[in-house]
Amino acid sequence: MEQQDEQKEKLQQEGDSGEAGSTPAENLQAAAEAVEEKLEEGKEELKNQAENLATEAQGQVEQLAEEAQDKVNEIAPEAEKQAEAAESKLEEAVQEAQAHAEEAAEKVQDKATELAKEAEAKAEEAAQEAGAKAEEVVAKAETVAAAAGAAVAEKASELKEKAETETDKKIKEIKAKKQVKDNAKAENAGKNNSALFVGVAVVLILLVLASFFALLPRNTKVNLDKYVTVSFDGYDGYGKALVKFDKDAYLKDYKKKIKLKKSGNFLQDSLTKNYGAAELLYDFYIDGNWKIEGDSSDGKLKNGETVKLSWGFNQEELEEQFKVKFTSKGTEFKVEGLKDVQLFDAFKDFDYKFTGISPEGAVEWKGTGDMDGSKGYYFTVEPSMDLKNGDKVKVKIEPANPESLIQKYGIAPKETEKEITVEGLPSYVEKADAISDSLLQDMQKEITDKIQSQLASQGEEVSFVGAEYLGYYFLTSKSANAFEHNIMFPVMKVNVQINIPDKSYNAQHSYYFTGAFTNLMDEGSGKVTVDLNDMDIPYHYATIDTGVVSWFSTVKFNFSGFEDLNSLRNQCVSQKLDKYTVEETVKDPAAQSTESGAENKEESSSANEEKESSSAAESSAANPS
Repeated sequence: MEQQDEQKEKLQQEGDSGEAGSTPAENLQAAAEAVEEKLEEGKEELKNQAENLATEAQGQVEQLAEEAQDKVNEIAPEAEKQAEAAESKLEEAVQEAQAHAEEAAEKVQDKATELAKEAEAKAEEAAQEAGAKAEEVVAKAETVAAAAGAAVAEKASELKEKAETETDKKIKEIKAKKQVKDNAKAENAGKNNSALFVGVAVVLILLVLASFFALLPRNTKVNLDKYVTVSFDGYDGYGKALVKFDKDAYLKDYKKKIKLKKSGNFLQDSLTKNYGAAELLYDFYIDGNWKIEGDSSDGKLKNGETVKLSWGFNQEELEEQFKVKFTSKGTEFKVEGLKDVQLFDAFKDFDYKFTGISPEGAVEWKGTGDMDGSKGYYFTVEPSMDLKNGDKVKVKIEPANPESLIQKYGIAPKETEKEITVEGLPSYVEKADAISDSLLQDMQKEITDKIQSQLASQGEEVSFVGAEYLGYYFLTSKSANAFEHNIMFPVMKVNVQINIPDKSYNAQHSYYFTGAFTNLMDEGSGKVTVDLNDMDIPYHYATIDTGVVSWFSTVKFNFSGFEDLNSLRNQCVSQKLDKYTVEETVKDPAAQSTESGAENKEESSSANEEKESSSAAESSAANPS
């Protein structure tokens, strides 16, 4: 304003220094023409300077181009010579590399031929040694087999000869006795004596045959049950059977009695000869080949139950192979000695807390005491994310089948599952009526402070008169994943005083202002909070035109805000309606005043009509026709 006044006074002085008698309008016209003439001169001078600079720049460019071409012509021959020399060296290097490669290939071929011959010679030598070794093994096997066959034949012949000798001897004795009896007795008793002789002979023959078969090998009876003991370990309801087989006693009884049937396989027969048939039978076929049968034989034995041990091997096959006869029938045992299980409250060791903001909360937890994981127990929680107040969360104890842990530690949880309710999470405010009056007043104060701060930068011509609260716009997001879940716009009508002393102007004006407070939180128990320092100011300016003429225009002032409520609502509310729902209480004071005036006018008109009607009735009554 001061600069404008100084320029105006300068122009007036220039006008006053003109011809005497000239009017102010003529002086002003003359000054304008002088200014225009000066501008034309300045434009012409700038144009000439630009043309001179362009010409000079063009000359410099052409000179640099000529110098660059000369430099290229100067170094081109030398570059061609260097390229030819490099190409020649490259060809020489390629030829030399090929020569080296051919020489190396010949050496590799010679070495490969030499190694192949050595390998062939060693292979033939190894084959010869293997053949000789095989022949030696076969010869040895045949010798052993022949010796074994001879021994068996000799044993059979000896048994047969012995049996025949005993039989002949008995027959001779019988004949001698018969002759004596025949001479001593009468002829009429001959038939009876003959019958007796035949009976005695039969008996003697049977005795000889029994003796012969007694010398032949027989199947050994084996009762495995007497070598087994069963004990019980663990806890009542989770017990398990421990089977112990007395191998030493078994071998003591059967080491020399059990014989393995000859298989005809030299290697197998040699192995079993050195190993021992009884030990082989136990180690490979009996050991661990038993099972405990009962109602709870799956690791959940209880005191008082009866279980039976049974054998799981192929009885007929083993009896054939080892020349034995199993008499084992299995044995029953009564479960006893299992300790009591200690039950504990696992959930007293469940520490948890809900974190985050509803409906995007989460649960954090850990186990303590017996549930710290050292005894194998731990917690699982489902769901553990995207939680809101009121949701139900299921807590489980794992593993679901803790038999092995109970057998090891003797403790079991009383309950394995529990449900807890999500609570205490702060949540985003969804309705404006949750906002307390005191918080709303704090937001209004924050906005008012911002207004005064902005007006202070306008200078002394503008002063703050007051700010009137008109209501609010409260927006709630339609999406749970929005960055701003809710927005509060308290709306203020701002009154300012504009004073321009040198223009004798002093008047009040008003505009509209708001600030955005986002993500208001319900902390629980009706407590709503918001970060008052995180207020966003909509980018918009309200222009107030004072109408005071200054130079070729009027004096105007720009304020952060809006000239009317429609503009404010359009930017802050209408443009967001696709993503937000809105609650609004803003009322335009000017509209209310107009409505109030219209109502008063209607009431006055109605009263006048009633008054006129009443007067007409009275006149009619006073002057009846």
